[in-house]
Amino acid sequence: MNRLLRDGLAVALGALTMGSLPPWGLWPLGPIGLGLWLRFCNRGAERWRDRFEVAAAFWLGAYLLGLFWMTELTVPGWIVAVPVETLIMALPLSLVPAAGRWRIAGVPAALVLGEAVRWSVPFGGVPMSNLALGQVSGPWLGAAALAGPLGVVALVGVGAVVVERLFAREWCAVSWPALVAIGVPIAALAVPETTVDRTVTAAVVQAGGELGTHVDTPQRSVRLRHLDTTNAWQGDADLMIWSESSNSADGPLEASEQSAELESLAAWRDLVLIANFYERSVDAERFRNATVAVDPATGLADRYDKAHLVPFGEYVPLRGIVEPFADLSLISREAIEGEGPGVLSTSLGDIAVVTSYEVYFSNLVRDGVQAGGRIVANPTLASSYTTSVVPAQSLASARLRAVESGRWVLQASTTGYSAILSPEGHVIERSDLREAVVLAGEVELRSGTTPAIFLGSWPLIVLAAAALGGQMLHWGRVRRK
Repeated sequence: MNRLLRDGLAVALGALTMGSLPPWGLWPLGPIGLGLWLRFCNRGAERWRDRFEVAAAFWLGAYLLGLFWMTELTVPGWIVAVPVETLIMALPLSLVPAAGRWRIAGVPAALVLGEAVRWSVPFGGVPMSNLALGQVSGPWLGAAALAGPLGVVALVGVGAVVVERLFAREWCAVSWPALVAIGVPIAALAVPETTVDRTVTAAVVQAGGELGTHVDTPQRSVRLRHLDTTNAWQGDADLMIWSESSNSADGPLEASEQSAELESLAAWRDLVLIANFYERSVDAERFRNATVAVDPATGLADRYDKAHLVPFGEYVPLRGIVEPFADLSLISREAIEGEGPGVLSTSLGDIAVVTSYEVYFSNLVRDGVQAGGRIVANPTLASSYTTSVVPAQSLASARLRAVESGRWVLQASTTGYSAILSPEGHVIERSDLREAVVLAGEVELRSGTTPAIFLGSWPLIVLAAAALGGQMLHWGRVRRK
């Protein structure tokens, strides 16, 4: 195949693969797009340079589309992020030999290593638009309870090898990867459920409003919309979650008027209230993103300051270098990083908390659950974006976190998708965009751990590194012979 045609096809197949992501959600496109790339672009590329070229072309097409949402925050950030993310994913995939029976191990291993690095660097990682998110409506979601989101990524790689071999008409070589692709989700069904300790009624408040608003939106109007929506609701609950930035305070939130109002509301409703504060520092130069728990009897019970901040959203990496080329007026204040784990002590028991962007990081939910969290609360915002892409990906991430933790997840968004999610990843209740609504339902406080929580990501990462390294050594010996 002509080199230019081959690279162009790789770019197109990368973009096609991203069609598996929410909000499109065509999950088969994940393994199909990657499998077609393996068959028609990667196979036969003997030289490392050629394999890297077609891998880079594939991921360039994937991230030009998959990360386009970043342009609503920062166009320079998108321009920088696309080649960086492309390089991270292309390097391990270029190390997989262009042919051979062991591609069933090499391709999944390369994807696992690439995503593991991408979720960690740069700037603490950018796990959005990852391959696992595209599988939340597919048959491999349950594998997250066994091996977390990287386990789901590995199955996408196995599925891609199946597609490659089917198009190559290598019928006998399809059996092993097909057995893995089918057997792992079946094995996940045998994972023991976490223990139900108690059932409570939970309510998730979405205040509503327009999309495409930013931090300069008056905080008072956001709080009033939360109050109006809550007061208009006639139901009863044991636990209520408000969204991110539902309150604000100048100086310590504990001494604020809004904190006192929340205590009165919790006492009047006789419920535990989880709410979020935009807490400006005394000098008003910086702020904290704080989530608090308010008990009906004792008032303010605990707080968690967001530990994993959004680059180019809550702070600007390398501000001195970026500022001459970009308008940073929307990020005039930089957030102060908190410390984990994200867990709040309440009269209902400990509640794990991940704030907004933190829901994309499985290790943060793992920390909160291991610290005693029996349910997961995710106050989020999503109002900075004008489309459904980021809200849909946030909801998909919450579904992954529910399955891997064996916990109910309560996601409260200001204008995006709010939802009540079961430990199986099912969407029990979900709001519409912009809607002002209270979602309510019976949820379970659970204890115990899944294999994914108990083991974490490192066993799979080490196994992937060993598989890819062993395959490279084997292929090197074959070539020398």
